[in-house]
Amino acid sequence: MSDIPCPIAHWAQAEPERLAILTPDTCCYTYSAYHDAVGAVAAQLSGDGVQPGDVVAVSSPSPAEQILAMMGIMRLGAIAAPVALRIPSAARSDRLRRIGARRLLTEGGIDIAGPPRATNAVRMPTDHPATIVFTSGTSGEPKAALHAYGNHYHAAQAANRNMPLAPGDRWLLSLGLHHVAGIAILFRCMVAGAAIVAPDVGGGIVEAVERYGVTHCSLVSTQLYRLLGDSAAHSALAGMKGILLGGGAISEALIRRAVARGWPIHTSYGLTETAAQIAATEPGAPLDTLITSGRPLQPGTIRIAEDGEILVRGDGLFQGYLRDGRVERPEVEEGWFPTGDLGRFDSEGRLHVGGRKDNRFVCGGENIQPEGLERALCRVPGVVDALVVPIEDAEFGHIPVAFLRMDGGPIPSPDKLRTHLVGELERFSIPKRFLAWPKDIDDDVSKADRAAFARRARGSL
Repeated sequence: MSDIPCPIAHWAQAEPERLAILTPDTCCYTYSAYHDAVGAVAAQLSGDGVQPGDVVAVSSPSPAEQILAMMGIMRLGAIAAPVALRIPSAARSDRLRRIGARRLLTEGGIDIAGPPRATNAVRMPTDHPATIVFTSGTSGEPKAALHAYGNHYHAAQAANRNMPLAPGDRWLLSLGLHHVAGIAILFRCMVAGAAIVAPDVGGGIVEAVERYGVTHCSLVSTQLYRLLGDSAAHSALAGMKGILLGGGAISEALIRRAVARGWPIHTSYGLTETAAQIAATEPGAPLDTLITSGRPLQPGTIRIAEDGEILVRGDGLFQGYLRDGRVERPEVEEGWFPTGDLGRFDSEGRLHVGGRKDNRFVCGGENIQPEGLERALCRVPGVVDALVVPIEDAEFGHIPVAFLRMDGGPIPSPDKLRTHLVGELERFSIPKRFLAWPKDIDDDVSKADRAAFARRARGSL
């Protein structure tokens, strides 16, 4: 077993007055105060009977409180399990049961008061279980992914080498901590000695960037789409140092628009199981690179199997899925983890992600990969996002139906769309119907729920 100095404790000793967390109220935290608050949470939990290795769930509308709770849980040696606020109570109870949570911390459930603590004796075991994060569940039941402290720490180090982050920088916590990409922001900042900007839930990104002097942020496709339609965002985001795009496929149309705005974007590839990104583009990458997922952040951590599946390994790879009290991690030879994603490397070593193996369907005896259709649709003028789902059909088995999100204008006629696609797609794969992007489907998440879109498509027939 190896261990490392706690990064929070390190900065509390090295630069105690440097800002660590900025909040909407006047209660901002220096690294010294951050360290003391984390220690107080750990002491409170220990006094309440929580032991190292216990699972403690966290669900609070206060991002700052969530940060302190999660770091205090890890400081104690217990396992932090962030739970989304928006999931139904029955689903929440089921998740807590599945992971064997000892207790649930909600708003006001932690006490950060306590005496200052020594800053030179806190070390964190890198192989100690630290977090449980549920996968998106868009292709099945959400899985409980267990990460060790070192998984997050080493992933943050690799990310910071590619996308420089330094003391004085400020990263906006624009993603929920129940997503691994949200946790990644905490680790990148404390490893680098940068500050986390923890705004109010529901607060605007542009407002936060301007108010707090944000230098970095992470965005998913929906957030990027909305910001591109916000005139106030144009200059605000152009002045930042880095904007990391991830959480699923980002359409080429959106990337082109962001580049035209002069925004310093990075595209990436990662998953819950790799503690966020494992490949990304470098600063100042040209457009032809940005429409890929970039290169592996560490050599030898990504390869392509014979059937085209992306396999990953490395220091950031999770410990496994919690199932019935056991930890299980599917592997192929030599520790490679099968992601379920299809991809390829180009001649420059850049990763191109083709889509999910389990999204593939058969139409009239031919295989169709919906993500390929979506990329072609996003090259139609005016289309900024597309999603293709299979619908059962008596003659063909399944037929493709496309949802289109337009850049303000109406959906082109089916004949115009098909004329554009004929030159790019085989005729059997061209969608049979084109529908408007639903306004009432919750797309405020990192990955679109294809099952929800399929239900909507069947209902439109």
